[in-house]
Amino acid sequence: MMKANTEQKIIRILHDQNPWWESNRVPDNLLKPFKRRDFYVIKEKKLDTKEITAIIGPRQVGKTTVIYQLIDHLINEKKVNPRRILYISFDYPYLTTITKTPVDDILRTYSTHILKEPLSNLADRIYIFLDEVCKLEQWSRVLKGLYDLQRPIKFIISDSSSSDILKGSSESLVGRISISLMFPLKFVDVLKYSHRKKSELFNKVNWELRKAFKRSINKSDPKPFYECLRWAYSLLAPHEDFIKIHLNEYLLKDGYPELLNIESLDLCAEKLRTYLALTIYKDIVRIFNLRDPKALEELVVLIADVSSQRVEYTSLCNILGIKRDTLVNYLNYLESVFLISKAEFYSKSRAARIRKIKKLYLSNVGLRNTLVGMLNEALLQDSSEVGKVVEILLHEHCKRLKFNLERGRVELFYWKTKQGNEVDIVLELFRKPVAIESKYKNEIQKKELKGLRKFLEEHNESFGVVITKDILDLDLKDRMIFIPLWLFLLMC
Repeated sequence: MMKANTEQKIIRILHDQNPWWESNRVPDNLLKPFKRRDFYVIKEKKLDTKEITAIIGPRQVGKTTVIYQLIDHLINEKKVNPRRILYISFDYPYLTTITKTPVDDILRTYSTHILKEPLSNLADRIYIFLDEVCKLEQWSRVLKGLYDLQRPIKFIISDSSSSDILKGSSESLVGRISISLMFPLKFVDVLKYSHRKKSELFNKVNWELRKAFKRSINKSDPKPFYECLRWAYSLLAPHEDFIKIHLNEYLLKDGYPELLNIESLDLCAEKLRTYLALTIYKDIVRIFNLRDPKALEELVVLIADVSSQRVEYTSLCNILGIKRDTLVNYLNYLESVFLISKAEFYSKSRAARIRKIKKLYLSNVGLRNTLVGMLNEALLQDSSEVGKVVEILLHEHCKRLKFNLERGRVELFYWKTKQGNEVDIVLELFRKPVAIESKYKNEIQKKELKGLRKFLEEHNESFGVVITKDILDLDLKDRMIFIPLWLFLLMC
């Protein structure tokens, strides 16, 4: 039985975190005027389903903002009684210190004092939002028990680490949970945020390019995609100057929502360092009981320096003074909280993929630039640094393009011959590989594309993409499309 003083504390917390119970509205300071695509996808496809909806992604990408926007939608558009919407954030430890069974005690208190209706006999659906749910022990088993009772309760949960959510979805919650991945804003979303009157234009270009890209892959013919690129280029020509201005800013600091309105790059760098510290110490250390976070911090800095390169694990182990098993664990931890990505060698043989050296990427170019001391305008004048940043952006955008076009496990690859001919990114879609070479300039020598030609000779069912600064062209003989970076990012 819960103690009376514990119940009173929970009531105060519930009222504090659910101000709409009294005001019938979500406070303006909790809402943001810009709604990202994730909001619309969840609202239109997941909010009315029975499945538990899980929103996962790195810190500071706006997961909580989307939750508040969904609550606002329920109150104002769906006319749900505000008291039938419960929000609880577990990012603060106070709740777990006053009760050993927080979810049970919260729901009991909510049912008795707020809803005034037993959960076992609900007349209408209620909505329960559990923010940073993985801070709770045994959270997946608790939700499974409630879900299996078949009550009209819609659960929406969030967390900043994929590990616990994916573990729960593959164990206790298998078949009961639907996962939505949420990341910093893509380039197209940054343009929509900055120029909201043009949102429909950017959406139209994005949708049409994706459809044409898919059509070209299925037909093994680059022409439909190229024709659509020409149409999009012509349509966007009047806006090209401001698109490129935003591209340069994006190359420096990426798409964390909080940074979009901050002009000072020094302040952006300070905030990015804070994000990194929070992720390491509030997520990784807590989830994995890490004893040496200093080595993990040093590893992140090393990866920032070699991002987009093939990296020998032995070399990293020697620099950090750690064992290979420890390094592999650390890399998995960093990947689980969306700080890094890996790319394996492209081969139909799984054994060949595993044996080859992997490429490592720091997932966010703003954080990468901060850690290597290049979050400043000088980076844009350094062609070598810009080249690294462009490949990182391409890698992240291609991952998200694959996820949207072909749901399932998202893997990207690179390719290299024994002679050293290389392809930066291999994107496998619909069982066909699309080779992508990053050449962010306007003068590209034929010899620079030798690796791409070799790849296309071996994989003649596909075509290649060369990312340029301003060139838009089609080489039918070699089956290559040349695309300006900004236009390719708009598709992703």
